[in-house]
Amino acid sequence: MAGSTDFYAEEEKAFDLNEYLRRYVRFWYLFPLFLVLSLIAAFFYLQVTPPTYLSKATLLVKDEKKGIESDNGIMEDMAQFAGNKLVENEIEILKSQTLMDQVVKGLGLDIACYAMDGLKTVDLYKNSPVIVKPDLISEFALKNPMTIRIVDENHFQINDETPKFAYGQKLRNAWGIFKVEKGASSDFTDIEVKFSDAKALASGMMARLIIDKQNIKSTVLLLTFEDPSMQRGKDVLNELLDVYIQSSLNDKNSEASNTLKFIESRLGLITGELGDVERDVESYKRNQGLTDVSTESNLFLENIKENDARLNDVNIKLGVLESVENYIRNAGAGAVAPATYLINDPVLVSLLNKFNELQLQKERYARTTTENNPIVETITTQLASTKQAITENLQNLRRGMDVTKQSLESVNNKFSAGLRSIPQKEREFVGIKRQQSIKEGLYLYLLQKREETALAYASTVTDTRLVDAPSASSAVVSPQKNLVWFGAGIIGLIIPAILINILILLNNTVQTREEIERLTHASILGEIGVMKSTKNQPQEAIIKMTSRNAVAEQFRALRTNLQYLGNGRCRKILFTSSIGAEGKSFVSVNLAASLAYSDKRVILIGLDLRKPTLHERLEVANLKGASNYLVGQNNLQDLIQATGVHPRFDVLTSGPIPPNPSELLGNGRLAAMLNELSTQYDYVLIDAPPFGLVTDASIIAEHVDATLYLVRFNYTLRDHLKRISDLQRNKRFNNLSIIFNGVNYGAGYGYGYGYGGYGYGYYAEAEVSTSKLQQVESRLRKLVRKS
Repeated sequence: MAGSTDFYAEEEKAFDLNEYLRRYVRFWYLFPLFLVLSLIAAFFYLQVTPPTYLSKATLLVKDEKKGIESDNGIMEDMAQFAGNKLVENEIEILKSQTLMDQVVKGLGLDIACYAMDGLKTVDLYKNSPVIVKPDLISEFALKNPMTIRIVDENHFQINDETPKFAYGQKLRNAWGIFKVEKGASSDFTDIEVKFSDAKALASGMMARLIIDKQNIKSTVLLLTFEDPSMQRGKDVLNELLDVYIQSSLNDKNSEASNTLKFIESRLGLITGELGDVERDVESYKRNQGLTDVSTESNLFLENIKENDARLNDVNIKLGVLESVENYIRNAGAGAVAPATYLINDPVLVSLLNKFNELQLQKERYARTTTENNPIVETITTQLASTKQAITENLQNLRRGMDVTKQSLESVNNKFSAGLRSIPQKEREFVGIKRQQSIKEGLYLYLLQKREETALAYASTVTDTRLVDAPSASSAVVSPQKNLVWFGAGIIGLIIPAILINILILLNNTVQTREEIERLTHASILGEIGVMKSTKNQPQEAIIKMTSRNAVAEQFRALRTNLQYLGNGRCRKILFTSSIGAEGKSFVSVNLAASLAYSDKRVILIGLDLRKPTLHERLEVANLKGASNYLVGQNNLQDLIQATGVHPRFDVLTSGPIPPNPSELLGNGRLAAMLNELSTQYDYVLIDAPPFGLVTDASIIAEHVDATLYLVRFNYTLRDHLKRISDLQRNKRFNNLSIIFNGVNYGAGYGYGYGYGGYGYGYYAEAEVSTSKLQQVESRLRKLVRKS
């Protein structure tokens, strides 16, 4: 039993390349159709798509790691505020939204003019006959373009409206408040004006801007920009470089500007103090009548001046340290940057330079990125660590300065004690002169530093250099015609291939003889091909058996194969199928005609008592038939009719439709009828209802010698073959064989389109819908015929 189960199990089908390729042959018409459609689409795409050109420029950036260091001290002094740059940071700055916004506003790109030239849209950048200068643009304008029609040299219309407007006149409408002025000379009269949001436009332009390093070891950047207008591409790169250089210079001058402000504020204070001291000297001499001091006084005075100068220097440095400490404490809150070069400690100077550079980088990124950006977070961490290092260094320097100050004050106390021996007037005069000397020294020192800072401020230059000015190539970047044509050809072949595969996957009907043998394990007695319809012979008509066409030959072959059915002793043969419209009546009628032509007496019985169609096919009456005999009303010989197809071919129609077909077939009179007819005829053929819909075929099968099960190409579902396999395994039908009907041998065997069917159903619940695949295929064929 297990062996029998294994025998009837569905075998795994091996891949057959020839069979797979034949599927494409069936739908061959899709390939030229989609290829032509793809090429037409490519043609229109090339017609309506404006060409895009490439503009490029080359920029040199001085990198702190890769730049050339100078040994010229004068140049170093002049460039003390120059700062260093990282190439990667400059790339991000060049691609920032802030710079591109300035480019859009500087060039006025948020207002663009276009004109139609056939199917193409022409960009009229700097060639537009009208120039729109807006005062206010509305939200409506951002979504709806405005059309300007030039009427004559002095007037124009807007959106085909009747009023005419003069050039230079201020207009107010739904698009905003603006003026229209005359532009360049042009042959276009209808100009479409599109208003764009500046930020959205800048974002789109950033996507077309590409910045790459020319060499991994160099700091030369290649800027490329794609745009339909060659002139606009060059202008965008020029404006971008101008804005970038100006922004870089502004960042560089910020430190020098802050230093000048600090020195100027100190100079103002010292100038006032120095003036007060000088007036004190003059007043003291005039009041006391002093003209000179003694040599000893001069000696003490010189020593005290030298010591006071050193003490003053310490105090200045302490003041600078205090300003640095205030700056670090209030960094980011608007504090003025200290004069870093007033500090002699190289470590503190280095830390302050690093802190200032990090602060500037943070401000740059703050304009282009968010606070959560990893680069900003890294810079914030570096600022915190640098700030901590500066604080610790300030504390160490302050402690050293305090010690020095205490030492100098101690020396001053000694000199002050020596001055007590000098007469009181001279001692007072020395004290006044001492204050004067201190203020003069500090004043001269600040003047010198102010000049140095001003010189450095004036000599500050950008750290970038334009190597190659922006230029545009006349070669079209996109669309590339050869690539578009090639791609269209490939798509024209790929789409039908995909569509065919989808159709094949959706097709769940029987396609090949091999499928039937593999799924049913039943023998195929014969194949019947598609009979093409003509004016003289419909598709479902009875075939002239004297004909030499292919279908007639197949019926002759089927007639011959009947000799081997059941060892040649099968004379009562049943025709059935899974569902309607699979060709039972067509095959049974033509097989009967073929047997009659071979000098066999044949009778065809219509036992489809539910929906008889046999009488219509043979064009005979159906007033009386098999149902009358089964109820015992008539003699059998009175019910048999001649078909007119052949003298040896008779027919017994189904007769009136009874209310209980199944009970009528099982009342016992069917066997008697078949036995009586088998004594009069060589073959008794029975056209029965579909087995898959009603039980009538099972009742009739008990009284016949063989059953021919109809399977129709591209119509019978594969699942129905499993029912045949069950019948074969359980041997419910005697000598069960299969007839493969409706095979189309054109376009590859097993993949042609089956002949048209006729409606066949049993009650409303048993109606069989047309396959979705057939509907799609039929529509495609109609489309090809129309084209």
